[in-house]
Amino acid sequence: MSQTIQDILKQYWGYDSFRDSQEAIINSVLDDNNTLALLPTGGGKSICYQVPALINEGICIVVSPLIALMKDQVENLQKRGIKALAIFSGMNKREIDIALDNCVYGNYKFLYVSPERLQTEIFKVRLAKMKVNLIAVDESHCISQWGHDFRPAYQKIKEIRDIIDQSIPFLAVTATANTRVIQDIAAQLSIEPEHIIKQSFAREKLGYLVLKEENKKQRLIQIIRKTGNCGIVYVNTRRKTKEIAEYLRQNNITAEYYHGGLSQEDRDKRQENWIQNKTQLIVATNAFGMGIDKPDVRVVVHMEPPASPEAYFQEAGRGGRDGKKSFAVLLYKPSDKSTLERFHELEFPDTSQIKKVYNALGNYFRLAIGGGENSNYEFDIIDFSTKFNFEVITTHHCLSILGLAGYIHLSEAITRPNRVKFEVGNNELYNYQIKHPEHEGLIQLLLRKNEGIFDNLTGINLTSIGDSLKKSAKEIEVILHKLKSFGILEFLPTSNQPVLTYTVDRMHEDRLKFAKAIYLDRKTVKKEQLDFMIRYCESDTTCRSKLLLSYFDETEFVDCGTCDICLSRKKKELSSEQFSLIEQKIKQQIDQNPMRLSQLVQLLPDFNQDEILQVIQWKLDENTMNYNDKNELFLIQK
Repeated sequence: MSQTIQDILKQYWGYDSFRDSQEAIINSVLDDNNTLALLPTGGGKSICYQVPALINEGICIVVSPLIALMKDQVENLQKRGIKALAIFSGMNKREIDIALDNCVYGNYKFLYVSPERLQTEIFKVRLAKMKVNLIAVDESHCISQWGHDFRPAYQKIKEIRDIIDQSIPFLAVTATANTRVIQDIAAQLSIEPEHIIKQSFAREKLGYLVLKEENKKQRLIQIIRKTGNCGIVYVNTRRKTKEIAEYLRQNNITAEYYHGGLSQEDRDKRQENWIQNKTQLIVATNAFGMGIDKPDVRVVVHMEPPASPEAYFQEAGRGGRDGKKSFAVLLYKPSDKSTLERFHELEFPDTSQIKKVYNALGNYFRLAIGGGENSNYEFDIIDFSTKFNFEVITTHHCLSILGLAGYIHLSEAITRPNRVKFEVGNNELYNYQIKHPEHEGLIQLLLRKNEGIFDNLTGINLTSIGDSLKKSAKEIEVILHKLKSFGILEFLPTSNQPVLTYTVDRMHEDRLKFAKAIYLDRKTVKKEQLDFMIRYCESDTTCRSKLLLSYFDETEFVDCGTCDICLSRKKKELSSEQFSLIEQKIKQQIDQNPMRLSQLVQLLPDFNQDEILQVIQWKLDENTMNYNDKNELFLIQK
């Protein structure tokens, strides 16, 4: 190696040294070990595969679940002068052909790809021709049916080994995995225990608070005025993003709303204004935040509890990435519990309803039974639901389960800009301009403004081009369609609809099968996650940070001292030292001999009864103590 990993880090990222366990992870990969890296949100996971990929000859395949995340990563790499591209569901065959050719012949360093794309024949054929140096599996918890975002296509990633050099290592990375998920990832990707590198998920400078509040909007204003800095407010519907942002502006707080239904231009502008601190707050659905590394977020507020601790941990973890004091605030009221439970039931429609939606899809697209494998359709879920008299939310969840079962794949809604690529060489293009001088201005403008337009489909702005040529955007579009008909260029018009792909031929609805792992088991896991979130919100005695970490099987941490529970304990003048002392005395008394509460209190005369009861309640909530069938307290050994 002519360059060291430190040289690469300095050259492309400007850092002098790696953080925490990054270097150990990179060295494990460079030693050709299949490796699992567990780092907290904001822990620099992408550098762990980008550095070894850059130091070795060849291309890194990055498997990623979200189109928006892929696009962000590709843009970030391109800004650093690194050749990268992405292939995802919804791209047409011509786009995919061009991208794969570039990966084989174009000296690209990174190819981001959705897990579904790995299974297509066109991808497998080209993959065999690529010089692959690493397979990176981003958000690798998706590989496990016990993970919060299980995606069956992830379980087929290991089949890549049948195509590429067997010595090429896998690097799986995630910020949200407990022991059961970790073991599942390791088993499926053949990762040895000594190559599982885990950094604690603890965030010492992030204070977790749950505030029980009926008037959440008013409390939000108080929180923002108190923190006074950059923040994110998460809500669970698109409608609420706009509603809360307007309420904040009415109270003289600069805020913008953000969700997946906005145009790409609007999303980019709002995101950039927030990153540059022109906007104090961004009010968003969970569509916001993936791939964004803004270090100075001082507060993350959730107006409602997310449905899983993984989602909450990831979203809350976007605060305080610069290591300075920040707060993750969750606003909670009793009715939130029933709302979460109702959403859980809606998430798993009856299988007969799922079959009805599947059958209606085929009729909607006029697709015959026995055909359609790998066909793509732009999909308007509202129009579809209206035509077949389905509830939109029910349709959404039915499609999700059909996707998990492997019958379809529905991409997230993204805006795809107008795209062009010249299909002829310079000489033929010059001859065309001689014969068609009326098109010369547009061709020259495209060549001048778009480097690489002979190699890649390149995004263009029709309005901007029209302004330069004193034509309307519609006139430019007509010319581009004409140039396409002459074979001069490839032109793909803009679209902002999600794309639905049939991953297998359409079949009769009675033949649909739903595996236990993607329906019953998943329903059980989701219920466990929901129950934990309710417990997290309603607990009055357990340190919030310790409770969250316990979910990820980290049990060695002392109370954080900064969450609402710890602060409340301090207000009651029960110091951490006092708390630990009482806890120690309790353990000494009942370690071998369970006893009734009244008896235990009598054996601790040096402490206030209320303080003893508070410690006991905390241990009951933390599940380190319980009552036996004789109503005696005993310790639970972990």
